[in-house]
Amino acid sequence: MLLATLLVDYPILRETLSNAPGVTLTWEQSDLTGDGDHRMLVWVDGSDDEIAAFEAGLDVDPTVAESLQEIAFGDRWLYQLELTSAGKATSVYPTVIKEGGVLQEVTATDEGWFFRVAFPSNEALERFHAFFLERDLEVDVRKLRDTRETADSGDTRSQFGVTNRQREALVAAVDAGYLDIPQSCSLAELGERLDISQNAASERFRRGVRTLIENTVYSDDRSL
Repeated sequence: MLLATLLVDYPILRETLSNAPGVTLTWEQSDLTGDGDHRMLVWVDGSDDEIAAFEAGLDVDPTVAESLQEIAFGDRWLYQLELTSAGKATSVYPTVIKEGGVLQEVTATDEGWFFRVAFPSNEALERFHAFFLERDLEVDVRKLRDTRETADSGDTRSQFGVTNRQREALVAAVDAGYLDIPQSCSLAELGERLDISQNAASERFRRGVRTLIENTVYSDDRSL
């Protein structure tokens, strides 16, 4: 797989994020319905004032038709967003699916959208990149790596299916007090402890927790 890291001046939620410069948004998933709707689940990190500014931006954002605040977890909020026709027209997600890509990390701030995405071929990656260029969107390719060349030396899986880096993040979160009540370590401090960005620490921690839950406490029959 080819792993690309890009920073894009992406139109979706641009107005919302510019209205709330302290907010960090993390994409969770997208759903494309048979009726042509495009819904997104996103986590939003910010203070109460920043969340209020984010919601005010949603009310006037031309790319969002409807928004619903789902749940709060500490200073993180989960939103379900439905895109307008303008939003759908500028969404790269259908291209990712068509090209067999895997979104490994997607975050956004008022400075733009950060994508880390894996593609099965050079051609698929080129078409993904062309999507932005054809719409005159600024793209900064930060990193490009062929993971096939580093498969033997990359991050390996440890017990319960979590990677070694995810395990390191989980252990550091406990040791630093990120999971304490009250919390004695912020996400930014956890990132500093791991020598990675706050966004990367959040993504690594969440993926590790999800994998750990799925491989331990989840039942094989998830309907139970």
